[in-house]
Amino acid sequence: MKVEKPLSLKLPHRDIAILLDEKTILLEDGTEWPYEKTPVGTKIYASKKLIKEIWFQKKLGEVLKYDGDIIKWRIKCPDRFKSRISWPNNEQEVTVVNSRSFPPDIEKQLDAYIEWRDWVESYGGNIVGTMSSTSWSLFKTTLSTGTWETPYIGVPGIDHPIGGRVLPCKSTWTSFKGDFIQWDLYSAYSRKLAGLAFGGTGSKWKQISIRANFDQLVENGFCVYIKARLYLRKSILGPVPIRRPRYSPRPTRDIQYPTKGVIEGIWTYEEIRAAERAGAKVIYIQSYIHIPTGRRYFHRDWFKIIQEGRENLTGYSKGLAKQTGNALWGRYAMRIRPAKTVWRNEDGEREWIKHPTRMFKRNQCMELADQLCGKIRSSLYEFASSADDLLLQGNTDGAWISNNREWRPPSDDWRIKRTATRIDIIDDVTYRYWTEGKKSPTYIVPGINIEFTENYFDRTWEAHFA
Repeated sequence: MKVEKPLSLKLPHRDIAILLDEKTILLEDGTEWPYEKTPVGTKIYASKKLIKEIWFQKKLGEVLKYDGDIIKWRIKCPDRFKSRISWPNNEQEVTVVNSRSFPPDIEKQLDAYIEWRDWVESYGGNIVGTMSSTSWSLFKTTLSTGTWETPYIGVPGIDHPIGGRVLPCKSTWTSFKGDFIQWDLYSAYSRKLAGLAFGGTGSKWKQISIRANFDQLVENGFCVYIKARLYLRKSILGPVPIRRPRYSPRPTRDIQYPTKGVIEGIWTYEEIRAAERAGAKVIYIQSYIHIPTGRRYFHRDWFKIIQEGRENLTGYSKGLAKQTGNALWGRYAMRIRPAKTVWRNEDGEREWIKHPTRMFKRNQCMELADQLCGKIRSSLYEFASSADDLLLQGNTDGAWISNNREWRPPSDDWRIKRTATRIDIIDDVTYRYWTEGKKSPTYIVPGINIEFTENYFDRTWEAHFA
């Protein structure tokens, strides 16, 4: 897949609107318009809560689902597209926002998206499609006259990214009281991506000697895979995961991290190195390195744009800039397959139609996505191993530990994100915590709409102890 900056294409501007109900939108100039008369060039946003009410309770309109989640809604398919069974970008499609921090105030939602839109367009990007396509448009603007290209021949055995890691809790259904710190890898995915030497015309994966200086290669940003046999030393945490035999469209929490025995597979070099540091004996079988061309660090200028947004935008807009940075990894990890279009027919019943994927717009690169995941997994593993008994809970790129003023993370990549005086943990990813000086806790409940997280957690917590 080859990409060049579009030098002559004039990117479209989009006015912002918020869906108030199935009949009304609020435009960025403060005026309300009938939804069916949405002005040309308008981008509409709505909360997932509102769309669920319109779709499930009122049984109105049509939704586009991707991996089981509703990502778009519209009142009906335009007649000119029905024969194609398509879902084109048009004024009446509504982007569904699944953010936990989506402001409840409509005007604040509007202001946030306007500020974010202006930031994207100031760099020559556009918000026409999804968040990942927005991030991709910003990346394309940084190519200048350079060409970015992914290898046509990949690494054997790497056809999907494994994903992030979830650490086992110190104890579930437990209240911890004391002094706690949450550490995280700041801008983990976007910052790691900026430091990778990947891409360029004619770039390729090459098998090299297993005696190469891999430490120096990864220090210079090169992507390295090692096929190896590991003799694991018995431990509480396993250093490397077992790669699933086939791609799964949904993230899973049942990825296995063996703690003893002999395993064989292919992993990033950073994961192999972490296993060796943990005492595992490693027999190297094969090694692969990505050979970039041209600029080498193609994502560095894109990362500067993302950082500028995260530092200078305000409120919810700052969160949108963060989402924009994280979304580019998702584009590389995106599987080429059809989404599902769910339509309501005239009797109010649902009708499922496969929406054909527009192949030329997909920019997947599984090795690049998997390299990012592997590097972050290894960092989290080394953090957890170093923290040892201090560790309470962690996943993906962050972890809670008991505060020990003499302990420091194993690398300078980690920063303090939050502090707490009490944490109630249900499982590896579901908990609530209290910050000193605040009477009410903050709830972390994945998969539950933010309006219901407090009620869900409290009911579940009380039912367990009852």
